[in-house]
Parts: sequence; structure tokens; C-alpha cells
Amino acid sequence: MTEWKMPLNCHSYKAIVILICTTAALGGLLFGLDQGFIANSLPTIQKVYNLGIEGGESYSAILATGGVIGALLSGFFARFLGRKRSLVLAGFLFVIMSAVSAFLPPISILYACRLGLGFAVGVASFIVPLYLSETAPSSIRGSMGTLFQLMITIGIFLISVTNVMIVKVFTFSQEALPLMFLVIAAFALLMFIGALLLPESPRWLMLKKRRDKAVKVLQKTLNSQSEIDFEIKEIESVIGASRNSLSGILLNRNFIKILIVGVLMQAFQQLVGINLMVYYAPTIFSYVGMNGIVAKLSIPTVFVLFTIPAIWLVEKWGRKKLLYIGAGVMFAAMVFSGVAFLMIGNITNPKLISETPKLILLISSIVYIFGFAFSWGPGAWLVCSEIFPIKSREVGMTITTMVNWTFAGIVMGNALTIMKHFGNYSVFFLFAGFCVLAILFLRFFVPETKGITLEELEFNLNSGKKLKDLGKWKGSSSAVRS
Repeated sequence: MTEWKMPLNCHSYKAIVILICTTAALGGLLFGLDQGFIANSLPTIQKVYNLGIEGGESYSAILATGGVIGALLSGFFARFLGRKRSLVLAGFLFVIMSAVSAFLPPISILYACRLGLGFAVGVASFIVPLYLSETAPSSIRGSMGTLFQLMITIGIFLISVTNVMIVKVFTFSQEALPLMFLVIAAFALLMFIGALLLPESPRWLMLKKRRDKAVKVLQKTLNSQSEIDFEIKEIESVIGASRNSLSGILLNRNFIKILIVGVLMQAFQQLVGINLMVYYAPTIFSYVGMNGIVAKLSIPTVFVLFTIPAIWLVEKWGRKKLLYIGAGVMFAAMVFSGVAFLMIGNITNPKLISETPKLILLISSIVYIFGFAFSWGPGAWLVCSEIFPIKSREVGMTITTMVNWTFAGIVMGNALTIMKHFGNYSVFFLFAGFCVLAILFLRFFVPETKGITLEELEFNLNSGKKLKDLGKWKGSSSAVRS
């Protein structure tokens, strides 16, 4: 039996925690830059390289292939290089690949660079949520984890705005496209420099038996020695009780159960249709004759604005409530978007389409982004970064991040084709159906992880609690665990 005495003000923190987590979250900026890049640059890329619909989808989707590969190797990087150096690697690769793309190389090289960008983003999408969950005190872990999604939306917004401005100033595509890539390289350089200044994750340092260094990191983030001692003892107890071999992890029944939750969480984050909107909203709007600044920038603007409330709502309301609300909002928005295209029917000339379905489509798209921005956007990454036991966290995050990128690639590579072959309305009703399934999944399997330490979650998992009840910890000032 091990008794842990929790300090009265455990998990208070210093202001530097916000700076550390914000800097680490810049990895999400890379993710967003590349997501937002396609939306308003795809017509320019298609002009320069003579790509059609399928070619545009292929170029967009190859990012996901790189993301899967990056996620696959991220567990190795996270375990042996550490969280910090893995972020440095991702930033470095992103700078290089963006810079090479700016030279407008042959299409095969351009594809290879996008694959490399996907690899870098795959690493970042794995490492950043992991680093934030392991570094931030439990009282603000949700808020700090949400910074990852906020940086994604900021990246989408920044690159969308700059791409629109570049196209307006440089009407010649051969001049505009290199500048688009150079903007990405400049932002990536900022993240790379920031990653060099980060401390290492204290939990990774403890895994590597570097207790003194872990203590030094906690001294920077926590306010008292009693809090540091509690955190160290909690981590040591969990590490000592955990199985370390890969085979032991993969054959562990509790790990498999929680892995299924993480896999479905990441799959549903994509199957509710977010990348249809992020990558192809300007293209979809153009189908109905909306090509102005509102059509080009409404989605990224709403995305970044409504991710900001999630930073405090995720701690006030909890993860699960936000996920419920978001799925309901997205369901309604997808249904109305489908209805808008049904109202349009077989009209192919945008000039003949009335204003009513256009307005419904625009409002529905904005409402959809609102629903995703404060819920499934940050929520899926946050929950997956929290639910896995410490010694299987890299494996769990590797698999779930790969799943996210796999389904992202499926959506990116097929959404426009589905609209072409089955009617523009079809894809919206398909994603609405997945929103309903996501709600059922939340009801029966997903735990609320608000306000509980990662070690307490692991203890509940190993104690045999139902998956949806893993976040229910009865401890207060002290806890006794065996």
C-alpha cells in the first residue's frame, strides 16, 4: 500500500507554465499552416502544375500519408529522443520542405516535399498534445492542451489571409505560389526556434531515470517543494507499477480497452467532416457562385475565434459535455448544408442559383465550424493525450495519431469525388450520420477527464472501472492506492 499525501494547493503553478505551453503549442501552428494552405492556394497550384479535381485531391491527401508515417515513428522519437528534441526535428523538417517547395520544383519533388511536410506535421500532432499533457499541472491541463487546437486554427487563419493577399497582389501564379510557401517557412522557423528553448517533459525524464532534471523542470512550473515532492512520488509509483515491454503493453487488456476509445475518438474527429470544410470550403462555395472574400475567409476566421472559448470551457464544463454539444451542432449544420444543395438541384450555372440556398450553405458552414472549434477540435487530441498509462502513452498516441491521419487522408482524398459522383448534397448527409454515431460513442465509452491527474486515471483503469467512469476519482486531500 502506498499513501500519497496531496498538498492543499497541489497543482498550482507559476506564470512560466503558460509561456512554456504556448511555445510548445506552436507545433500546432505547423499543422494549421498546412491545413489552411490548400484551401486558398489550390487554384494557384492547379494553374501552375495543371492539376484537375483528382490531382488536387491527390496533392492534398498525400499530406495525410506523410502524417501517418510521422505518427508511426513519433513513438520511437518520443521515447528515445524525448519530447523536446522531437519538436525541434519537426520544426526543422517543416522549414526545409517549405523552402524547397518555394522553388517550384518538378511535380514529383513537390509531392515529395508535401509528403515530408506531412511527416513533420505528423510528428508535431503526436508530440505537442503529449508534451502539454505531461508538462501542464492538472488544474490547467485541459486549457493548455486546448492551446494545440488554438494554434492550429491560428495557422489556418494566418495562411488563409496571407494567401488571399498574395493572390490579389501577385496575379501571376508563378510569382504567387513561391511566396505562399515562403510564408509557411517563416512561421515554421519561429516554431523551430521556440522548440529549442523548451524544457524537457518531467515525466519523460523520470522514465529515463533522470530524477534530478525532472525536479529542476518542476521547480520552474510548480510553486512549492511539497507540490514537487507529491508530483515526483506520484510519477514514480505509476512508473514502478507499469509494464515496460512493447509486447506487455500490446497484450495488456486494460491498454487494449482504452486504445479502442482513443482510436474511435480520433476516427470520429475526422469522420464528422472537418477536413471537407478546412480544405475545400472555398471550392464548395465556388460551386454555387460564391467567390468573394467572405467565402474565402469566413471558415478560418470563425475557426480561430470560436476555439478561444474552449480554453476555459474545457475546464469549466469538462471535455465530454463540450463534445456532446459540438456533435449536435455539427449534425444540424451538415443536414442544413445538404438541404441547401438539394434546393439547388441540378442547376449547374451559378448565376441561376437563388440567394436562399447560398445563404443557408454559408450560415450552415459557419455554424459547423463553430461546433467543431470548441469541441471535437481540441477535445479529441486532449482526451487521447490524457487516457493512456504513462509507459504505454507513446504507443497509444502513436496508434491514435496514425488513425487520425488515416481518416484525414480518406476525407481529403474522396470528399470532392463523392460530391461529383453522388451529388453535392450526399457527402453532407454522410458526415451528419457520423455525428450521430459520435454521440452514441460518447455516451457509452468516453470518460470525463477534467480535474483528475494522469496517474489517477491510470489507477482507475487498472482497477477495472468502466471506461466511461475512469475520470471519477473520490480522493480529496489524500489518496490511498495499492
